[in-house]
Amino acid sequence: MDNVRHTRGLMKHNTLSGNLMTLSEIADYLKVAEKTVLRMIQKNEIPCVKIASQWRFDRGLIDGWILDKMNNTGVDELTRLMHDDADSVPLSRLTSEDLIITDLKPGSKEEILRELSRPLVTAGIVMDHEKFVLKLIEREQMISTVLGKGVAMPHIRNPRENLSGKPVVVIGICREGTNFGASDDGPVKLFFLVYTNNEIAHLRIISKINNFLRNFVDSSELIAASTPKEVMRVLLKK
Repeated sequence: MDNVRHTRGLMKHNTLSGNLMTLSEIADYLKVAEKTVLRMIQKNEIPCVKIASQWRFDRGLIDGWILDKMNNTGVDELTRLMHDDADSVPLSRLTSEDLIITDLKPGSKEEILRELSRPLVTAGIVMDHEKFVLKLIEREQMISTVLGKGVAMPHIRNPRENLSGKPVVVIGICREGTNFGASDDGPVKLFFLVYTNNEIAHLRIISKINNFLRNFVDSSELIAASTPKEVMRVLLKK
């Protein structure tokens, strides 16, 4: 019995596809680390079976499991699209001029996180500002979200604790630079605050931002933008 995890309920609505994936393949499919998948197995959260001491995952059951999770949490269209075809969602669609701050002032980590999250409160996405800031700080205390080269991507540890399902990104620019705990002690000038309550969308947004900065735009282009409209122009151009 221990070799079969979380499959009976799903079998009522889904048929085995015969397309089995290994641990590394399912991790790549879900865009998470293998150790994350192993933790999910231990918690009986993902359908799988152990064959000859190796975990295997049926593609049909996994797809059904993902859709069930989405349906149960009232996932919006954009989150579904981020799951099914993330490449088709431009970064510009995950933000708006109301979610862009081009005049962040240098300050403490808490002050920066408070200002970055303020647009989410104004938009009615975050209801308890203090609680949300505390979660952001707790995440930073675990490990810094600084990516390097003057860029940071703050977010809370567990996306499922967020209330709103719609994925959004707040962009903050601090042209003077601020101390945000970078490993090289360098100033951080560009912030991407990621907000969603869907784990897969969360991971794919992070991947999308990394890819955007690596392949499409020099961060200095965004840092030089003086208005939210100019930031959006850079995003749309790329």
